Amino acid sequence: MKNYSIQLLKPQALSLLLSVALLAEAQSFENQFVRPLGTVINELSSRFDVKLKVEVDTVGKLVPWADFRIRPYSLEESLSSVLSVFDYKALVQPDGSYKIKKYEYMRRTPEDGRKMLNFLNTLYANQQEWEKRRECLRTEVKKNLNWEQALSKKVLNPKPLLSKIRTYDGYKVQNFAIESLPGYYVTGSIYLPKKKGSYPVILMPNGHWPDGRYNKDEQTRFATLARMGVISVSYDLFGWGESELMVGAAAHRTPTAHIVQLLNGVAVLDYMLTRKEVDATRIGANGGSGGGSQVVMLSFLDDRITAACPTVNLASHFDGGCPCESGMPVSLACGGTNNAEILAAYAPKPLCVISDGKDWTASVPELEYPYLQRVYGFYNATEQLSNVHLADEGHDFGPNKRKAVYGFFARYFKLKATSADESGITIEPKEMMQSFGGQVDNLPANAVRSLKEVDQHLNKKTAAAISSDLDIEKKSKVWIDSLKLNDPAKEARVRAVVMKHMKIVRDWHNDHPYTTVPAGINPLNGKPLNEIDREVIANSGKPASVHTDLMSGLRKDLTEEQVEKILDFYTIGKVDFTMRGFKAIVPNMTAKEEEFILKQLRLAREQAVDYKRMKAISAIFEIYKTNCEQYLNANGRNWRQMYKEFTDKIKAEKAAKAAAEKNKNN
Repeated sequence: MKNYSIQLLKPQALSLLLSVALLAEAQSFENQFVRPLGTVINELSSRFDVKLKVEVDTVGKLVPWADFRIRPYSLEESLSSVLSVFDYKALVQPDGSYKIKKYEYMRRTPEDGRKMLNFLNTLYANQQEWEKRRECLRTEVKKNLNWEQALSKKVLNPKPLLSKIRTYDGYKVQNFAIESLPGYYVTGSIYLPKKKGSYPVILMPNGHWPDGRYNKDEQTRFATLARMGVISVSYDLFGWGESELMVGAAAHRTPTAHIVQLLNGVAVLDYMLTRKEVDATRIGANGGSGGGSQVVMLSFLDDRITAACPTVNLASHFDGGCPCESGMPVSLACGGTNNAEILAAYAPKPLCVISDGKDWTASVPELEYPYLQRVYGFYNATEQLSNVHLADEGHDFGPNKRKAVYGFFARYFKLKATSADESGITIEPKEMMQSFGGQVDNLPANAVRSLKEVDQHLNKKTAAAISSDLDIEKKSKVWIDSLKLNDPAKEARVRAVVMKHMKIVRDWHNDHPYTTVPAGINPLNGKPLNEIDREVIANSGKPASVHTDLMSGLRKDLTEEQVEKILDFYTIGKVDFTMRGFKAIVPNMTAKEEEFILKQLRLAREQAVDYKRMKAISAIFEIYKTNCEQYLNANGRNWRQMYKEFTDKIKAEKAAKAAAEKNKNN
């Protein structure tokens, strides 16, 4: 075994070493005041007599010019100045305390929304100026979304896969699967009025609700509208429901989902307009939460939609917390925009915005709705715009939200409002609403089996990252399945812990290459740092919480034996493999020696899980193997001699085997 010459430090010590180095470098500049972030936060808490709840890792983080960042007259300005260095932010809580969190670019404050809308209002004062701005938005939003490319890849005139029709009290249901992209099928259910006739269609993209479009609130809305004289079309989110069979659950939280979900809406509408019972002059769109995001964008992208009703979604200060809503840089169009302005482009068509008082849509009556009224006013069409605000309700699609939806579409599509009766609706089991029975084996022969197959048509720049996410998802599933936990909830929690950890380790590795560590001399032994040494040091700077979150998350649901099995997966069984090597080299190993060596290898394994490349993992093990060799030398063994005797024996055995083989052939 190689005697690894460089004694690298454990992550905590490395983090401290790097912090000290950074501190020394920073203080070499005259008048530069650098202090640890944790110390500065504690001082702010004491100085302003306020509780600061820290939800970020402060280990090893240094604040340059720290003292000069503090504003004695303002806690908020001081926090902003200090935290902006690390992309953190402080949010005031109802009890007057502040919560320090990572900054979320898509989630801003109502005040930010107010400032943005005030700015947008300065860009247009009349219909002519507004339409010039709208034309810019239509061009650049589509460009930033890669929309024209997506449309060019859409399957033309696909033959839908339709189930048998199920008949209930006042309505009928039929499942469908439509090939929107080559090999990718959007799946959903069509709710039809019971009697034959010509009816409006409402696209109902699914939102991020528990159990998706299969839950009771969703089914109730679809069916009730069908009773009222509407063809309701619900369909799965990308990577949810039966879409997961084709691209995996991780695909949902990707920029590709942002594109494909909208393309699915267009593909579904294309198909519906081929059906003889559809009235092409009455096309609606309605969805809640993430489904509302799709309604905003579909109404912008597809002129065929004649009435729209985004529900518990719209805000000028929140683009959507999922990459499926904000993964593509739509909000960067024309120097900066937001969902309120994008929705304003729908003017002067009928529009209803449903909001509530307990999520981000609480600002709608004071911010977004007055802004929309102004734009609709350019067309003298404010009567086409409405807002139903439920101040005492939260983020759901409950009875009052559904009632508002029924009323809006009854008005503009001339429906029977008296038929808005939710009693007697049949809530179908999920399996009945599925086109493929929720089974991969039932997919069409040409169906894709990975996100990569979809992504090659749309978003090649992110293909590598998406493929990596899918590999992590598959790998974690294999690991957790091997434990045979027989508890879906527990399996889901453990998988989430492992996937989160693996992604953080991957991203840290990618963002902190070995070149970020100076090619200097190791102060511990005076030798130059080689590439793998520098990589280990760079990757050792991760916050301590990365490791503690993994271990505490695993131990929350697993036994120690099961935890060790997961750690062995990370390190490809190096503990057992290395232990067998020591036993082969050390003759008559004692129980005490075996106990010490095994303890060292387990320490190596736990430390090594925080590194991405096997070379780095092996380097960590070499450190602890050196500890074992030194222990053996200190306790009467001669490691160098034992290793020589072992290698000599192996060489002799190989030579004897070769000679025997040669004699046999002669």
